[in-house]
Amino acid sequence: MKTKIISALRNIEREKEIKIFYAAESGSRAWGFASPDSDYDVRFLYFHRPQWYFSLGKRQDFFNLMSQDAVFDFGGWDLGKTLALLLKGNISLYEWLHSPIKYIEGDVCTEFSELAVAYYNPKSLIYSYLSYSKNNYKEQINADMVKIKKYLYIFRTLAACRWIERESTPPPIEMSKLKEMYKPEKGILAFIDELIELKQNGKERNAIARNDGINTWIENTYEYYKEYADSLPEPALKEAPLEEFFYRSVMRSN
Repeated sequence: MKTKIISALRNIEREKEIKIFYAAESGSRAWGFASPDSDYDVRFLYFHRPQWYFSLGKRQDFFNLMSQDAVFDFGGWDLGKTLALLLKGNISLYEWLHSPIKYIEGDVCTEFSELAVAYYNPKSLIYSYLSYSKNNYKEQINADMVKIKKYLYIFRTLAACRWIERESTPPPIEMSKLKEMYKPEKGILAFIDELIELKQNGKERNAIARNDGINTWIENTYEYYKEYADSLPEPALKEAPLEEFFYRSVMRSN
């Protein structure tokens, strides 16, 4: 399957006249709880030839492509967009870069990875995780049946917040690592393990009955991490190193 995905990415390069310097799996397959019918969420970063950036017209700086059989979902960002989002602490970019399933790592990846480490922003990341988690929670709060994957999304993102707080390091994205944050809470950990088993052995859209006790725990955890994120300092991040990297990378492709 990896060979098939890389081949598709190379076709995208030729068709769109771009250079992909990084590609990885996102979503449930990267997180470690894919269902048998889960699709492949392939995300990539790329740049154009130098002359593309000197056009006076507004140009599209992203691609979203779905295979005809809906098995492969490809999404990519131009380097300029990518660096702007890195400066803002974008959660999607963070997760792509920390994916355990990588398809392409080009020449500029080493320097780009070093920049990503330097621009790690725990305050922004917690806010982003909380926002993502709350959006999933609001979709399900009044439903009698809750999609298993929605509960897993929520627990994974809250575990990432706990990792940032307690480990003081960038969190991994795999559920197998993040769920260790729940070890002191045996009931929560057991509930998560049950969800993972159901998800891995069922269908993508399977659901379970709403658990009001779990929901109360989730809401209390939201409040705690909102206050914690508010207390964190805002890092002073400069644009110049990103702009220099952008220029070198694009001109090198000429």
